[in-house]
Amino acid sequence: MKLFLSMCTALALSSLTAFAQQEQFSSAQIAYDAGRYAEAVLLYEKILDQGIANPEVHYNIANAYFKDSDLPKAVWHYQKAWYEMPRDPDVKANLHFALNAAGAIEAKPAFTERLLCSLSKSEWIIAATAGYLLLILLLLLLQVKTSRRLVVKLCLVPLGIILLSTFGWLRWNQLQTHPDWVVVKTEATALFGPVKGSTAHFKIPIGALVRQRSIDPKGWVEVEYDGKQGWLETEYISRISP
Repeated sequence: MKLFLSMCTALALSSLTAFAQQEQFSSAQIAYDAGRYAEAVLLYEKILDQGIANPEVHYNIANAYFKDSDLPKAVWHYQKAWYEMPRDPDVKANLHFALNAAGAIEAKPAFTERLLCSLSKSEWIIAATAGYLLLILLLLLLQVKTSRRLVVKLCLVPLGIILLSTFGWLRWNQLQTHPDWVVVKTEATALFGPVKGSTAHFKIPIGALVRQRSIDPKGWVEVEYDGKQGWLETEYISRISP
């Protein structure tokens, strides 16, 4: 009886929490539609603080930040949404528009990079799981009287899916060691070395996306931008990772 009451209480609390979160989401959208972008930002931030970090919330708060003229945070959240929805046309278009507004140069990935980014990390995991299940099914078919040569050829399909999924997963996993950062301060100048007073190399506009190449324990990050590499202090950038 106590277990039943505990389960009912947990379900009731879960329902109330979901209802409150939906109310917050609706309030944030109403504020955004009314042009109260700063208020919408605060409401969406409260949702994120509760651990609801789904791509839709990141996309909506990015729109609110963009309308509120905060390009670095807009780009940060657009990129965060893109990690989970890499094929979404609205996310890609708005990220492109925000980077253009910042005067930033977008990276031009090669075909292989675009292919491996066509699915999110979680989608590659699902694809790999489906490939494994299909491979097991085909291997079971080998145990019955059927065309073994045909089944062996068909096994190449799930093996190909598994292999491609592995490369896709590894590509996203690289962002743990080489994450993206967004420039959050003006006058960001990459230097030739991780030391104050080092020779200036190139400037990076606020709101630009850069890729980490290496890191110095004294608070410096070597970044890549527009084909060039240089060092920035961490106070000038904010890390983004899937």
